[in-house]
Amino acid sequence: MRARGGAVAALACAALLGGCPGDPEIRVVDATAAEHGAALFRDPSIAGSRFNQYACSTCHEAKPGEAGDAILLPGAPLAGAVDRPYYWGGQEADLLGAINHCLYFFMMKDEPWTADDGDAQAMYAYLASLPADGAAAEPVPFTPVYALREPPPGDAGRGEIIHERACASCHGRARSGQGRLVDRAPALPDDTFEDHPLGEYTEAERRLVFVEKVRHGGFVGYGGQMPPFSLEVLSEQDLGDLLAFYHQP
Repeated sequence: MRARGGAVAALACAALLGGCPGDPEIRVVDATAAEHGAALFRDPSIAGSRFNQYACSTCHEAKPGEAGDAILLPGAPLAGAVDRPYYWGGQEADLLGAINHCLYFFMMKDEPWTADDGDAQAMYAYLASLPADGAAAEPVPFTPVYALREPPPGDAGRGEIIHERACASCHGRARSGQGRLVDRAPALPDDTFEDHPLGEYTEAERRLVFVEKVRHGGFVGYGGQMPPFSLEVLSEQDLGDLLAFYHQP
């Protein structure tokens, strides 16, 4: 996807004129394509779905270290992404396909972007503008876990920290769900326990429910809009610690 990165995009702000008293006046703001792409990077409305609250920035840093050590994101930093040879561990061969993968699986967008779409070109211009060294263009290691397996026993104290770093931005505080991004994001672990009660599920099966949601997410058709956490981002020990915090030893 090669965009006209230096072009100037005219962005229409406020609402369209409807001809009725009190309607806001249109303001046209000149911005570069890269500036338009930077706004799209943080804008959930690019999916065109009223049900979506996720933006690219929900899962990705623009530049490495931008989010700090307090946040653990499932997606890789995007500086250097325009020069990477493939994406999603080789499952997507080009950047536009990788973007559409996210838009469809995680942001509920029905129609994919094409190379001629203004938003796609603006996003490319923004990503191309991000400063990156040669290493940033290397393929990002991404090892999905397709075969479910029990994680090792964990430490609940460390698991609480992992929840705050990796889960709370979408699911809110543990057990209460306070501060979650959307109401349909389950309050962990209680909502998941309620949906998978003992008697219908064994303790071992309930543990694997958490494992599958974390490892598979929506990537292989399970877990709603949730993206998968690869082994590189969340180790097996990290997952064991998280389950110990959720009282799933």
